[in-house]
Amino acid sequence: MTITFSVFSFILGICLGSFANVCIYRLPKGKSIAWPGSFCPRCKKGILWYDNIPLFSFLLLRGKCRFCREKISPRYFIVELLTGVLTLLLFLKFNISLEFLIYLIFILSLIIVSFIDIENFLIPDCIVYPGIALGLLLSFLYPELQSQGCGPLAALKTSFLGVLLGGGFLFLIGYLGGLIFKKEAMGGGDVKLLAMVGAFLGYKSVFLTVFFSSLVGAVISLILISLKIKKRTDYIPYGPYLVLGAIISIFWKGYYFVGFLID
Repeated sequence: MTITFSVFSFILGICLGSFANVCIYRLPKGKSIAWPGSFCPRCKKGILWYDNIPLFSFLLLRGKCRFCREKISPRYFIVELLTGVLTLLLFLKFNISLEFLIYLIFILSLIIVSFIDIENFLIPDCIVYPGIALGLLLSFLYPELQSQGCGPLAALKTSFLGVLLGGGFLFLIGYLGGLIFKKEAMGGGDVKLLAMVGAFLGYKSVFLTVFFSSLVGAVISLILISLKIKKRTDYIPYGPYLVLGAIISIFWKGYYFVGFLID
């Protein structure tokens, strides 16, 4: 039975990844994510249903549009696979539960935000603002999201402190960085994104998210610069690193971090 649900969770994930790709392409352009149906970004022809099967259609078409034969961005395949794998890992950690559903919605939002930031240097308000509100609401309605045995008001307090600490911490870094380097050191979108992370995961996980995002961000930036893919003066979006840190925090749940139990 566990194998059956594991396979189902992966299939669910790649289907959600297909939806995430629609959002990643359309939201920055201000287009509806509901209509029209999927189409090729280049020739604008509608994609046939059998060419819209997550993962498999990309492989069968060899990454090209059936009609114009132009290449399809590998991002479509990557997002579907990534969402499928993370959904499977969520199921293996939380099984079929309310936590599984809540974190699945949260991770899907993080994936959309991350790839929009990579492609457009933009973190959409239409995701982070509702995300902050939803994190606060779910913490009150389902206190176990913040801590086992926690009451609704205590959980709401933890979530609210997460919003304040997450948003306030990056705002302070950005402000001080601006004074020191005489230029914007932290985008406003990053501030709102970490506030959303704090709303869902609480103030303790904000520390963990910032730690891993900074560590991974520094390593990847050094690699990109050393390989001359990026210059030291180039802007590198920080949102994807925050997303990675937040995802690590979810799976870190139940373990200690610098004296804090991430529960």
